Amino acid sequence: MARGRVVQRADTEETRRAILRAAHDLFMELGYRAVTTRMVADASGVKQPLLYYHFADKEALYLEVQREQSMAYKVALERIAARLNESIPERLQSVVLYLRRSRQQNMGMLMHELKYELSPVARIVMKELFLTCIVTPIMSIFEDGLRTGFLRSPIAGGVPARVATYLLLSAVSGLSEKPDAPDEVEVETSLFQKEGFNPAQMLVQVLLYGMATGQPPAIDADV
Repeated sequence: MARGRVVQRADTEETRRAILRAAHDLFMELGYRAVTTRMVADASGVKQPLLYYHFADKEALYLEVQREQSMAYKVALERIAARLNESIPERLQSVVLYLRRSRQQNMGMLMHELKYELSPVARIVMKELFLTCIVTPIMSIFEDGLRTGFLRSPIAGGVPARVATYLLLSAVSGLSEKPDAPDEVEVETSLFQKEGFNPAQMLVQVLLYGMATGQPPAIDADV
């Protein structure tokens, strides 16, 4: 009898995993609005009632997909941040490489969904996942840089760790977006190769060291 319950639990968990895998692929490709629970059920090989046994509705399914993906980001980014034997630039370059290689969802689409498609409660959950799983691990690297004196403090003309984190994420998003036209991919790739640039290294160097030879003007905090 106990063995039967174990097998049943295993089957139930495998069904849940199949639904999540199918939902992940569909949400990443088509976006929240275009995906229906029937599409997910068909793709995962289950009936809709069984899908609703595991997930209350499409939004609950979407949030679980995002939660699992965010937790994977958290584990990977925390491991990078914990490499204290590496320099600040080395760790940040690893962050950029990881985000470029692992990000599967168009960030513009994600921001649209966060603002217009999800309920207020779901938006709060998504923001908390983003802060906890992505912002916090990356911010800890900048905090290390400020603490050790590698980075200038805000008082000395630098920026707070949180601001630096969002600047990095914004730049990575621009590098990671998938162009609509395949030719644009070839242009970007050939440009980096021709100029001998490593995109991750270039981004981190520009962010940390800038491009100008002179001292920057003071930043007006009221602007």
